[in-house]
Amino acid sequence: MMGCFRSGTNFAKSLLESNYECKIKNHVFGWKHGFLPIMSEDSNAEYKFIFDTAFFITKNPFSLLVSLFNYHNEVQRNLIAPNVFSDFLRSKLIVHDQAQANSVQLRFSSPVDYWNAMNWNYASHKDFVHVRYESLVEYPEVITKKLADKLDLSPKEAAFFVPEKKVKRTNDNDKLTSKEDYMTEQNFDRSAYMKNQYMKNFSAEDIALVASELDRELIEKLGYTPLMQELYKDY
Repeated sequence: MMGCFRSGTNFAKSLLESNYECKIKNHVFGWKHGFLPIMSEDSNAEYKFIFDTAFFITKNPFSLLVSLFNYHNEVQRNLIAPNVFSDFLRSKLIVHDQAQANSVQLRFSSPVDYWNAMNWNYASHKDFVHVRYESLVEYPEVITKKLADKLDLSPKEAAFFVPEKKVKRTNDNDKLTSKEDYMTEQNFDRSAYMKNQYMKNFSAEDIALVASELDRELIEKLGYTPLMQELYKDY
């Protein structure tokens, strides 16, 4: 599983592992928040990724920008960027793995460039299955089942579980033995998300800026054009 920071990877992990017989591995392809690499034939590294059991998750760009900014200010890890939202949208973004002392850095001209570049990379591989976070939130059981069927997973014999609270940030080494282990104590208002209340963070100028920087070919490919038209009347 791969995806941008705050794209919903932990939510997808909690749904799959709580309801199906599986263990989701984040770093099989490298860093789960990094690019799919390009390997040459004479490279020392081997490209043996099995895309039949792999997927990437996206969050719509406006929602992702708010989540990314909140993560930057609240957690203060892995991102180098301004701490004021309007400045954040208009400045370069540096991404790195703070868990590694000598992590290399990825530079993007803006957070929108980050959304474009990362998701273009993931979507460019024809066998990499795409899951939209919005669909998981609105139809968790249906979308999770579709994904589980693709991954050939067996369901657990219990009522379908959907986290009622915000999920924890997890990694492959965490011991998650109960459904409660996936959740924080913070409430998650699913209806607020589905009503696009994250848009309150943007001024009219911010919205126009984001829309102007988005790659419309990618938006269409990922199935976000109708939502973008709903969120920005001039899209």
